[in-house]
Amino acid sequence: MESRRKVMILDENILDVMEVEQSLQGGGGYEVVHLATPNGALSKIEYERPEILLIDVAMNRLNIDDLLGTLRASVDYDEMVIVAYSDMDADRLQQFCVDNEINGYFCKSMDVAQIGDFLDKFYEY
Repeated sequence: MESRRKVMILDENILDVMEVEQSLQGGGGYEVVHLATPNGALSKIEYERPEILLIDVAMNRLNIDDLLGTLRASVDYDEMVIVAYSDMDADRLQQFCVDNEINGYFCKSMDVAQIGDFLDKFYEY
């Protein structure tokens, strides 16, 4: 059996999480875990060891700078793909990714059915 990539979704909007989870588990074949609060995010990431972190960079109470700084400072997360997932407009989200060395972004206004194909592109060689 083919191993499935693990995606962790860090987002407080349960409807968005459910929609992404359904798309990734259905057609995408991904294993999905999620966290709806920034509390304990690092512990959850360390425990789950996701290959992809899909994160709402505008999440309430999330100190995105601290989280990204901690992840970038640890060699344990060098291979983890970080994707910003937000309802910011695409230009702002793209600039945020450039400024923070995030691998990519997916706007919440985009067709969520395409998210699996989008994430697959990070693993094409």
